[in-house]
Amino acid sequence: MTTLGDDRLAQLRRAYGRVSAPERITQEAFDFDDHHLRRLARLTSGDRAEGRDIWEYTQDLLYTEVQGPLLVYLLPFCLQAWRDDLRGVRSEYGGFVEHFYPVLADRGVFTTHLTARQTAAVSQFMRETILDEIDDQRGLAYQGANARPYRWIAALNTHGVLLPDLHELWEVWWTTETVGRAVAAVQYVSSLMYQETDNPVFAPWTPERGGGPPCLWEFAGHLYKHCWLTPNVEFLTRTLTSPAITEVLGRAVERLHGQPEREKAQEVYADLPLCTETLTSRCSELPRFLAKPREPGNLLEWSS
Repeated sequence: MTTLGDDRLAQLRRAYGRVSAPERITQEAFDFDDHHLRRLARLTSGDRAEGRDIWEYTQDLLYTEVQGPLLVYLLPFCLQAWRDDLRGVRSEYGGFVEHFYPVLADRGVFTTHLTARQTAAVSQFMRETILDEIDDQRGLAYQGANARPYRWIAALNTHGVLLPDLHELWEVWWTTETVGRAVAAVQYVSSLMYQETDNPVFAPWTPERGGGPPCLWEFAGHLYKHCWLTPNVEFLTRTLTSPAITEVLGRAVERLHGQPEREKAQEVYADLPLCTETLTSRCSELPRFLAKPREPGNLLEWSS
């Protein structure tokens, strides 16, 4: 029995094109032990990479010269691990993902090593994976640090750093055509509307359990000096307005008719007139925050 993840990966491979492992591995191993590279090069379609092997591979990519043909061959396996982590399928890939994001951002993966067709296939796979996670969102009451919405919000934010087509993901989500998309819209907008301790969807942060509303400008992985690409900032600046949010929340409430999340969504929608000043200010601030490179000690905070 195939799963949605299997279908997504098969679609990626078809669009990506047939590639083979290079006959000779010239990729330097960062720790001088290339056994993980040889194991990875033997993977075939249907295999999953071991978490330790692809974590070590990210160190090779980050700190030594990249063997392009090997990267092109192994990228679908890396993306499968990334998807498994985002979707909560397997927990062994968390350390890999933290370093995979800076590999994509800093090592010329999309500009040097992949063709335009391959980059488009990778981007589609990543966007659709984030949408799959959005479509599975349920619930509008969260406590503690491990709340599921943090995963998709961080992935969406990080996509804005990597690829200039965030609008293709955002516009599909913003239709609220599925229950999960409607729920996710309320999750996201609540973090724009409310003060941290007043959010009815996310309970306040506590020293014991963590939690609190998700940070809407926080990236996943080790991306400390990065920011959104200009087309994504420009899109969000045009898109994120108080009237647009009022419209999307109204659609979300309608889509949640008969769902247990409807009552909380109506509560958030009813609070919009009380949060106009905060919402307007944050809609203006968020694109500016996302456009700023992350610098040590540069802590960003809402002004209201």
